[in-house]
Order: sequence, then structure tokens, then C-alpha cells
Amino acid sequence: MILPAIASLIVAFPSDGARLPAVRNCYVIGATRPGETNVVVAGKNVPVYKTGAWSTIVPVAAGTNTIPVACGGETNSVKVLVPETAEKPFPGLAALAAGTNIAPIAATNRWKKLAYASDTPAPHPFGKAPGETTIVIDPGHGGGDTGALSPHAFPEKDANLRVARETRKALEKLGYKVVMTRDTDVAVELYERPKAAHTNEAAAFVSIHHNAPAIDRDPTGLRYSAVYAWNGTDRGLAREIAASVAKELEGEIPSKGVLSANFAVTRNPEIPSCLVEVDFITSPEGEEAAWNTPRRRRVGEAIARGIDAWCRKKPKEKNAGGKCSDISEKQGEKNK
Repeated sequence: MILPAIASLIVAFPSDGARLPAVRNCYVIGATRPGETNVVVAGKNVPVYKTGAWSTIVPVAAGTNTIPVACGGETNSVKVLVPETAEKPFPGLAALAAGTNIAPIAATNRWKKLAYASDTPAPHPFGKAPGETTIVIDPGHGGGDTGALSPHAFPEKDANLRVARETRKALEKLGYKVVMTRDTDVAVELYERPKAAHTNEAAAFVSIHHNAPAIDRDPTGLRYSAVYAWNGTDRGLAREIAASVAKELEGEIPSKGVLSANFAVTRNPEIPSCLVEVDFITSPEGEEAAWNTPRRRRVGEAIARGIDAWCRKKPKEKNAGGKCSDISEKQGEKNK
């Protein structure tokens, strides 16, 4: 829910005295009083959206940075602490800024598959009735883990749960059995989430998130949907979901289709698993979209249609691409 009348400027990120990675820029996001249209951050006017939200990127230097924020005659400040090693941007910044993929890193050098998962993919559910097929839906974050914050300080965890509920409703309407890793605002241990697919003998596992940029990327111009997969077992499911969401949101935000990422919830060569990034909650427009009930329902239904399309699609051949040796990594905007 939106906060009551805001007496002064709210800065959602970074927090006062936050210690940031060694970068030359960071973004700040905040919200103004209803009706206020003029916000000045570090001496620069920034756009204010109809919700009162704003976001911008500001330069930072090693040491303590005080960023002045003026609104309606009041001046506040944000203190940002940057390590002394802030002489160079973090690796991959240039590639991200150019919109290109970072060079793949062998997953075997960093992560291994889930210990309990077999290297052999489980049978595809093609030909089975929906009532014989279990799908696990994972609303990302929860409890004390808020995930990203929107300009009004709405937590990503709530947006994830709302979309997940719409996805479950749509899947159940199609006849599928659905297990949620959480249905309330509770903490769920990271590695317990994918384990739910294993213990419930699920046909697929889908984690739902909203994205956030790196702290040196301007969030006002960064919005897209994407579905992340880790291995060959995942990609068929990820492609169907990505295509369905892209079609539903065509003309609203672009789609990056299927990307690779070495996330804990996708490292299961046995059960197809993927992570959906619906939108960027850090963008003022993305925030508005996340709390738009009809739009949220449309996204949830699109994810469900993608899952259903994958279940009904006859596999061309037995998938043997789930082994760790065949996996590479291209990281997403934020860590999971």
C-alpha cells in the first residue's frame, strides 16, 4: 500500500552511510509529497512521475559522499560511503553499459548442481493430464529479505508474491497442481526453494522476481522482461515463458528472451527450473506497473500460459544438456 501523506522526502536507496562497491556512480531513488513536481538532486532537476516517484544517477568518489536532495523548499541529504578502492568500475561495467553480454564463465569453476539432483532429466510431462502434473511457483524473497525497493520503498518481495498468486490461480484454472514455496510474507531459506520441486516430484519450478539495476546504472531508462536458465534442461521451459510474457507485454517493455544465469534456484539438471524477471521495480514506471492489478494479472496469466505450452509441447528428443560440464553463465542485473 502507498504510504500516507509524506511529510518529507523519502530516499529508499542507498541508506544513510551505506557502504557501496567500488564504482564511480550510484543511483538514488525516492518519493515526494503528493502533488510535488520539483526535485533537485545534487544540483540537478530530476523527472518526477505521477506517483511522486523519482530516480537518478549521481557521481560518487572514494570516502563519504553527501548527496543533497531538495524538494518543496526542504533540503535533505543522503550519505554514501564508498571504499578507497573506488578508482575503477567493477568488471563487466563497460559490457553492461554497451548492452552486450559479459563473457561466459564456466559454472564448474564457481557452483555445482544441487546435491540431491540427478544429472538425468526427469520425464517431460507431455501427454499427462494437467491434474497429474505438479508445478512449483516460487515468489522470490520474503520475510526480512525485501529484495529490491521501489522509489516509494515498496519491497520487491510483495510484488513477487502478487504475481505468483496470479500465476497459481491461472494454472489451477487450467487443472494443474500448484505448490507455492510461500503464500505469505515469510522467510524461506534459499536452498529450500528449489528443494520443493524435488520433494513434490514437480514437472517444473518457476521463481518469480522483479529486477533492479547495478548501482551504477541509471534505473530510469532500464526496463525489460527476461527469463533466466542455467542448463539445457531449463531452456525449453524458459523459452515458452519468455515468449508468452513478451507477447503479453509487447509495446510496454522490451523482452530479452532467455538469458543464462548461475542462480541457486536454477541449478537443477533434473527438474526444469527458471527465474522470471517481470520488470524493473526500481524504475518509477516499473513501480507503477508492479502495483497495477490488471497488469499484474495479465503477467501471471502469461507465465501460466508459457508453462502450459511447455507441458503440452512434445519434446523433439531426450534432453541430455543438463550436465554441469555443459553449462555457462551470463549474469543478470542483480544477484539472487
